[in-house]
Amino acid sequence: MQSGTLRLVRLSPVVIALSLVLAQTLGAQTSAPNLNPLKGEMKVFEAVINETLVQTFAPPFGLLEKAQGSYLSDYGVIFSLEVNLYPVRMPNMFNLQPPTKDEVEKARKAKLERIAIIKRTMPRLLADHASALHDFPSEESVAVIVHLFHFQPEGENLPTQLVIQVKRSDIDQYSDRKLSYDQFLTHVKFSDL
Repeated sequence: MQSGTLRLVRLSPVVIALSLVLAQTLGAQTSAPNLNPLKGEMKVFEAVINETLVQTFAPPFGLLEKAQGSYLSDYGVIFSLEVNLYPVRMPNMFNLQPPTKDEVEKARKAKLERIAIIKRTMPRLLADHASALHDFPSEESVAVIVHLFHFQPEGENLPTQLVIQVKRSDIDQYSDRKLSYDQFLTHVKFSDL
């Protein structure tokens, strides 16, 4: 056979039918989510995250950057926010003294307790409210990234981010009562950075 010569291959009707079914299946799995309804769903969930945190923590607490949702193709929905779990008194023109060791230690202990509260609160929030996020593929995930603002020295050896993530299919199974809350928790992934 010479180069440049086109060779026709005859395919059986069964091979053609299987190819079409496979193409439709793959097309259905990689179809893009409906972004307009998803934007609205994300706005509602952003408000749920913000309100939950504000109601969970008594002052001093700072919600520095409210939750903002984004959709990443082939991953899912991500919500990012920044908090100062326990603001430390900073030197200012009325009091130039740096925070005392007691103030720093009190802030550090409070931040550790509040980090533990976030790790308990966010999975419950995902279980109870993230089922409203349904206009993206069920094999993708929902993640909440909480950026933790620290001044030195109370922030030494504390995480700067908490990442809580779970597959949308696990949220759906919990919502459909196919998973108990304890079973749902086994599917939630935590990362401290």
